[in-house]
This record gives sequence, C-alpha cells and structure tokens, in this order.
Amino acid sequence: MPITVAVPCPTCSRRARPAWSESPAPRWAALAGTTRVEWADVTPDSLPQDLHEPFLRTQSLPLPGEERVVRVHGPFLADGRVPFWALFEPALAALNGLDEYPELMRDCAMTACTPLAVLVRGSGYVWLRVRVEEVVKLVDAADRFPPSTAGAWEELLPPDGAGVTSIQAASGRLRYYCWSMQSDVGCWAVCTDDEHGMAVLLYGKWAFDQDDVVLGHRLLSPSETALLRAAWPDPHPGRSG
Repeated sequence: MPITVAVPCPTCSRRARPAWSESPAPRWAALAGTTRVEWADVTPDSLPQDLHEPFLRTQSLPLPGEERVVRVHGPFLADGRVPFWALFEPALAALNGLDEYPELMRDCAMTACTPLAVLVRGSGYVWLRVRVEEVVKLVDAADRFPPSTAGAWEELLPPDGAGVTSIQAASGRLRYYCWSMQSDVGCWAVCTDDEHGMAVLLYGKWAFDQDDVVLGHRLLSPSETALLRAAWPDPHPGRSG
C-alpha cells in the first residue's frame, strides 16, 4: 500500500517539502522532481546501515512496473497518493558527474515512483522500496513534449564574480553545462545542439537544502542561443564526446 514519506533537512532540520517548492518551476517544464534519490543495486536485507558506507549503485534504467530500492535525502516529502518524480542517472554519472561521463546523458531519465515501504530510516535520509510507475528518457523529451518558448532560462548563465566554477561537456548533439558559486549554490542543464538550433531539455538547481530538476523542451531563439554560446565558449571546437 502506498505510504507518505517525510524527511526533514539533515542540516537545518527544515521541514520536509515536495520537490521544486521554493518557487514555481519554469513555465516550460513538463515534469518537476528531485535529484535527492540514489538508485541502489542491492537487496533490502543488505542495505548499508551507515550514511557513509559504500553501496552498489545501478547502471540499469528503471522500467515501469519494477520495484526498486532507493535512498532519499531530506528535505523530502512524498504523498503516497501521488507518485513523486526523481532523476535517474547511471551509476558512473551519479558518482562522478555527467562532465566525466557525458556519453551517459542519453541514459538519464525522469521516473515517477510510488513509495511502498520504508526499509531503513536514518538521520536526514530513508531507504525506500518504490514502484516505478513511468519513465521518460532525456533523449525522448524533444519528441514527447511540444517546444515552448515560455519562461526564463537565464539562471543557466554563469554569474560574474569570484568563486564561480563552471564546467561543460558534450556527447553527440547533447551538451552539459554546470556552474556553482563557492560550492554553496549552483545550476546545471542538458541541452540539444544540432541543425535545428538549441533547446534546454533537463534543468536543475541546487543549494544545501535543495536539489530540484525539471524536464521539458525549452526551445532557444537565435538570440538566446548566441547568448548561451557566448557565456559558455566551446573549450574544444569541433570535438564532442
């Protein structure tokens, strides 16, 4: 039977809250969820009992109807009557970043999950058994969702000033952009870049108590594309992963 799961923030004890509740999700977003979910490749009876104990993560994409084991970090709130959306990244990307494994962008997806049972409850996290209800792959977003020009996207542009770190990577027609400010806040996105122009498909923002992500199809105008490319010059012209 579906259950409600509430996990407060482990740092500030802030109350549990659903994904992307700090402010409205971008108007172009079709799905909004969280990246505070770790997908494990372990059985419920072999879960690590300590937050820092390593465990095997899964490389395989969740499929609708499957039951999976995940660790969810607070602040997090899921009403069992409605599935929550969570980002899936293959193990190598989840552990090391999409900039290290840009070829795995094509294997990322948003997944709708129903919590079925709390397996272990720790300080600021829980291990859950969930049922996967729906899976939308990143590479299918442009075909699944109609292009939109609504809403802002400019937070993707790295701010000026000291303490800003920015990275990018590419694989085929997919581009990954990420910036952070003094490791306190940051923003990232996966875009398509081809003969049809550029579009933002996956977009996330994070802080110490926030890890939100949306999936959609935000088509960039020629002027917006020029602005993005000027802010993120290609460090290796003509090369892709």
